[in-house]
Amino acid sequence: MSNYNKVTDEVVKKLVAICGDEFVTTSEPLLHSYMARGIMGLEAELPEVIVRPSNTEEVSKILVVANENLSPITPAAGGLSGGFALPTIQPGGILMDLTRMDKMEVDTENRVMVVEPGVRCGDAWRIFKKRWPDWAPPIPDGAPPGATILGDAIERGFSLVTGRYGPQADMIIGLEIALPSGEIFRTGSWALDDAKAFYRWGVGPNPDGLFLGSQGSMGIVTKAAIKIVPHPHFKTIVAYGGDSWENIVAPAWEVGKQEMGVAENTVMVQGGNWPLVMTRWPKTNVPRDYEFYKKIGIDEYWMNSEVWAHSQEELDFALKRIDETYKEYEIKKSTKCPPQTLHPKQVASRLKKPNLIAVPYGLYEAGFLFITWYCPWLESAKMMEEYCAAMENHGFAPTMWVASIDHARQAIVMPILCFDSDEKGVFDRIREFNLETTKSFLKQGWINYRPDPFVHAPETFRKSKMYYKMLVKFREVLDPNLILHPGRLAIPWASVTDLPNPLEE
Repeated sequence: MSNYNKVTDEVVKKLVAICGDEFVTTSEPLLHSYMARGIMGLEAELPEVIVRPSNTEEVSKILVVANENLSPITPAAGGLSGGFALPTIQPGGILMDLTRMDKMEVDTENRVMVVEPGVRCGDAWRIFKKRWPDWAPPIPDGAPPGATILGDAIERGFSLVTGRYGPQADMIIGLEIALPSGEIFRTGSWALDDAKAFYRWGVGPNPDGLFLGSQGSMGIVTKAAIKIVPHPHFKTIVAYGGDSWENIVAPAWEVGKQEMGVAENTVMVQGGNWPLVMTRWPKTNVPRDYEFYKKIGIDEYWMNSEVWAHSQEELDFALKRIDETYKEYEIKKSTKCPPQTLHPKQVASRLKKPNLIAVPYGLYEAGFLFITWYCPWLESAKMMEEYCAAMENHGFAPTMWVASIDHARQAIVMPILCFDSDEKGVFDRIREFNLETTKSFLKQGWINYRPDPFVHAPETFRKSKMYYKMLVKFREVLDPNLILHPGRLAIPWASVTDLPNPLEE
């Protein structure tokens, strides 16, 4: 283990001098309150102090203090990643809460917005709706209003237009980054003094990939310039069912291939299976047998498309072509992909933003965990079949969600583990399930999104040893004291955790 120092009273005084007494706390109840927001990870350690900077300069000064004291430091904004946005080693060190940094600039001429880490999706959507109704901010679809735009973008998440434009990281034009040393630099055209963020590839080799998906272990992104997109006002939701994962995945791929045409209108394509529907009923009355849902016309598997258009004629054409594509698939495969009848309230609810993914966690005493993988779109059916079988084998309901990325080039697959968190041994079962599926999926060439440090990352880097070796080298250049979010990506595991080094068999 590295010899990190505990946070001393002297360190706290230095943090207060930087941010002010009101924005630094060691209150144990407040420290614990940050542990209660996890949906993407289960493991975390309690920080020793929370500091809330208001600008990039304060972030830089805090990093200098952390280096001087050899204190581990963890950045967080929305905090909804749970263990991924909290310390993973002891001592927990400094948790840097970036929510006060909530400034946002919008440039409709160049179709870009600049956001700080604390800009929340709900606020951005509300402001755009009032001031720039013909433009849409790149908020994540399926996330709550408290999620942040920058957090989703730098973690390469999915937005409300991912079906058309690709992963959220593809929307980034430039980053402002506070390095672990406290130095500040910008990428893209931003690297040039006084230049606008208009060109991602900048003045030379572009290093922003080192910070996208690094989970706060390479540097702290204090600003991001991200594309905004047109927000047409003719839109609806259409859904089609199927009797297997394959028979909802394949026809969506047929639609997605129609680029330079109808596929441009399908901004978000996502689906799931019938357990996702159970949130429509109060907990005490939830029908738990599929036969009930079958009787009311809900297919066991379904895929819906959110369709945007600039005119009613364009919308009608896109809907007609989508329907024709599904009918052509039915004939080709001798199967049925029936349209799902959606109540107007369902359509309105789905079009409302920010929009939460439906999760039947209320049935399971609010214990749930999102695990997410990327794979080629047509391989997602196989992944989901295997995932659902594994979930049932380990005693979990097979609750599954999938979304198209970039015209069905890739799939983002998310099993949602719902469980009673008070059940004895449940976390061991989750770890066993996670390890079993991770080993299988990596063998098939599939990639975990936002890997956790205890299962996904070590297993992944065992199969990409040279990649991991280079990450460690990059990390040691940027952060020789390894203060920034130790235990996350690009850290020599043996130096900060009890986990085996991925480079060793």
